[in-house]
Amino acid sequence: MLTGQIGLRRHSTGWVGKCIEWATRSHTHHVVVAVSETVCISAEPGGARYRPITDYPSLVWSRFGLTTAQQDLIRDAAADYEGRPYNYAIYGPLLWQRITGRKVDGWVAQWLARRPNENCSQLSDDIYTLAGFHLFPDIPELVTPGDFERLFESLGWLETHSLTGVQQ
Repeated sequence: MLTGQIGLRRHSTGWVGKCIEWATRSHTHHVVVAVSETVCISAEPGGARYRPITDYPSLVWSRFGLTTAQQDLIRDAAADYEGRPYNYAIYGPLLWQRITGRKVDGWVAQWLARRPNENCSQLSDDIYTLAGFHLFPDIPELVTPGDFERLFESLGWLETHSLTGVQQ
């Protein structure tokens, strides 16, 4: 069942997606959460909104063994984020992280975490956290699509790949 699962969109053909993959040292540029078998929530320019899952035909899905109660918690948490504005402010810190090799922390990370704005990976992590699941306890503020990709790899849901094809 897809309800409550996280979907990764990988191998972008567009320049924005390619930049996100480059900045996060991954093949993943977008993250969504399924709120039913046919609908997901996505943070994107224009705000967090519900979309048909068919808008993303080739997602790689998580395989959490969720109970019906857990699925309900995730779906209900997602409703709290609908309409949140997109977090354009994330792009500068992602570039900093890529150039320096250091995660953004301190006051910048705190500021990003306090803003009501959401980017796709932050939205997915915030929904899971609100539902009581802490997927990234070692990453307190700035979660990226690459972090989700590495989580999926560590859980065996995604084959580990080198970044061939993603400019280092």
